[in-house]
Amino acid sequence: MVLQLEHAAALEVRFAGQIEDGALEGVAVRFGVIDTYGSTFTPTAFKGLAGRSVPMLWAHDSREVIGSWTSLRSTSEGVMVAGKLNLEVQRSREVRAMLIAGDVKGLSIGFNTIKAELKSGIRTITAAELVEISLTAFPSVPGSGVTGVRTTNDDRYGAAIRLAIAAKAAARAFQ
Repeated sequence: MVLQLEHAAALEVRFAGQIEDGALEGVAVRFGVIDTYGSTFTPTAFKGLAGRSVPMLWAHDSREVIGSWTSLRSTSEGVMVAGKLNLEVQRSREVRAMLIAGDVKGLSIGFNTIKAELKSGIRTITAAELVEISLTAFPSVPGSGVTGVRTTNDDRYGAAIRLAIAAKAAARAFQ
């Protein structure tokens, strides 16, 4: 059996760049959960999130802007967010490494209270303005945190590149 690969030497493989872009997602705050300050948020507390973007800070420090949250949506469970770390910033790269390693995973919000009710020692926030969302070691609202960090640590791309190189070498052998 003779294998004929007339145009195999022209094999060209292109990849669409790395996915290491700092993308992450999570739950910024859970509704109906009492935080460490004795407060809770109602599902209607945050209005007008669609189309907004807020700064991503490290530990609520306004001098440590590490990216931005560009997708904000309120569901019955909480405020779901997606954004990107700015990997040009050293602290962002450090935070990303800690996220991937599992050292930190908390999210915590900075907000201004517009309307709240106090009942039985619990402050229920019914209207608030979201100002920022921070990555933290310890979120004040249980269940709030990062749910996904985009990485390429699974070596799928390395395997694809090795396969493409082997295919090109095999094609050259038949010339």
